[in-house]
Amino acid sequence: MIEDQFQRLLSVQDHDTLIDQLRHRFDTLPERASLAAAQQACRQIHNQRAAKQVQRLELQRDLKRNEDELAALEDRTKREYDRLYSGEVSGTRELLTLQEEVDGLRTRCSDMESGALELMEAIEEIDAEVEALESSLAAAEAAVADAEGQLEEAEAVVQAEIHQETAARSVEAGEIPEAALTSYEGLRARMGGIAVARLRNGTCEGCHLALSAMELDRIRHAPADEVCHCEECGRILVRT
Repeated sequence: MIEDQFQRLLSVQDHDTLIDQLRHRFDTLPERASLAAAQQACRQIHNQRAAKQVQRLELQRDLKRNEDELAALEDRTKREYDRLYSGEVSGTRELLTLQEEVDGLRTRCSDMESGALELMEAIEEIDAEVEALESSLAAAEAAVADAEGQLEEAEAVVQAEIHQETAARSVEAGEIPEAALTSYEGLRARMGGIAVARLRNGTCEGCHLALSAMELDRIRHAPADEVCHCEECGRILVRT
C-alpha cells in the first residue's frame, strides 16, 4: 500500500536517528575519556622519569669531571709534597712557598672530595626518585591496559546495537521505491537528519509550523502516492 511506503520512511528515519545517536554515543563513551586520562597520566610519569634520567646523566658527567680533576690534583699534590721533602729545595723562602702550595692543593682536594660526595648523594636521591617513578609508571601502564579493555567492551556493545539497527533499517528501506528513498536521503543530509515529518492537525511535526489553508487543501486532494513536502521546511510529509 502507498500509505505503507510513507510509514516505512518514518520507520527508516527512526532507525537512522537511533543509529546517529548510537554513533555519537560511540564517539563520546565515558570509557574513551577514561582511557585518554589514563594515557595522559602515563605520559606525565614517563616524562618525569625521562627528565630525572637526564638529570642523573648530567650529575654523572659532573661527577666524572670532578673525579678526573681530583685525580689530576692529587697527582700534582703528591709531586709537590715529594719535592718538599726530597731535599732538592733548600732555601727557607722556597720551602715555605712550596709548603703553602701543598697546603693549598690539599684544601682544594678536600673541597673537591666534598663536592664529589654531594654529587653522589644527589645521584642516589635521583635513583630513589626514578625507582618510585618506575613503580608509578608500571601502575599507570596497567591502568591504561585496563581502560583499553573497558573501552573495547563498551565499543563492542554499541557496535552490536548499531549493527542491529542497521540491519532493521535495511529491511525497511528495501520495501521503499528507490526514487522515494533517494529523495529521503538527500533531504536528510540537508535537514539535520530529519527528512520525514507527520502532518498532524495542519502542522508539520518537523518544523512545528502550520501550513496555509490553501496548501492543506492541495495536500488533502493530492493522490495518495504523491510525495508532499512541507511548504515551510521542505520535509516529506506523512499524512495522518
